[in-house]
Amino acid sequence: MAKKRVTINDIAQQADVSKTTVSRYLNGHFDRMSSATRQRIARVIKQTHYQASFQARSLTNQRSHLVGMVVADVENIFSSILFRGADEIFSRAGYQIVLMNSDNSADREREQLQRLLQLQVDGIILQAISRHAADYQYLEESGIPVVLVDRELDENPAGWPVVRSDNYRYSRMLCDYLVHQGYQKIVVINQDVEANNARRQRYQAALDAVKGTGCQVELPAFDPGENNSQLYANFSQLPGWLNPRTVLYMLKGTDLMRVMKVLAQYNVHIPEDLGVTAFDDWDWATLTQPQITTIQQDPRQLGTVAANKIMALLSDQPVPPLTNVDCRFQVRHSLKTKW
Repeated sequence: MAKKRVTINDIAQQADVSKTTVSRYLNGHFDRMSSATRQRIARVIKQTHYQASFQARSLTNQRSHLVGMVVADVENIFSSILFRGADEIFSRAGYQIVLMNSDNSADREREQLQRLLQLQVDGIILQAISRHAADYQYLEESGIPVVLVDRELDENPAGWPVVRSDNYRYSRMLCDYLVHQGYQKIVVINQDVEANNARRQRYQAALDAVKGTGCQVELPAFDPGENNSQLYANFSQLPGWLNPRTVLYMLKGTDLMRVMKVLAQYNVHIPEDLGVTAFDDWDWATLTQPQITTIQQDPRQLGTVAANKIMALLSDQPVPPLTNVDCRFQVRHSLKTKW
């Protein structure tokens, strides 16, 4: 005989509270609820293995208790850590998170966002592929709460809150340090600087840091999909290649690891032959020898803050238009300090 499913009425009866009080508990509305009542309800739920019905809760408060997150590349460790930070917040609030991958494709991103709208999610965290607000007009027209994470738009008529690293500030800090250390050429490595504003800001900071200093910035063509031999051949064409006063600056962590594989294969000694630095998405830089000087992002904190912003929007609380999450400037052994 099938075991009878525990209902919200059963929880209310065993906890000696009203059904309304249990409903408020399940929806995270703890105001005017004593600590003893909360603990009693939680104990009964644990003892009975009660599973709240999201469908029933949706009918009660017109919410699906689903939130969507669309990331640019789910295979990038940055996305995994970003998701983890957001999931911790939503889980505690009784929400389920639906992770979607745009795979760095604007068309796929639109498909995934449309799917989330069909699922009637309560809000969306978006790591946008495009810089242009016009590409998201359909999303704005849906009226759904959206928080942009990691990347911002050129214009933001919808007023969506942005959670990001302060890319310009920290990149400028790093490049000022490179100039101060006596480097004469900063070679910026990235496949498409114009693809999003995070990379544009990092690159612009490098350009601004060298003004009037005699140091130069170069942005060579770079395709991480090429084999090691071809990549090294491309690097060797750069003026000042294998010059200890030249430094490679990777704008993201995955490019750092790709380039380090090439340098290791061809016995390029760091920092004796070449300096290396990066804006790192994760702790890649500690896995190499020597360890790399980086600006270290905190994707977990980015996800946590973005999720909290969604929860605030759903509660009609004011949310600032821009929130910068701190990075760390990690000085290690991939740069020369004496000439």
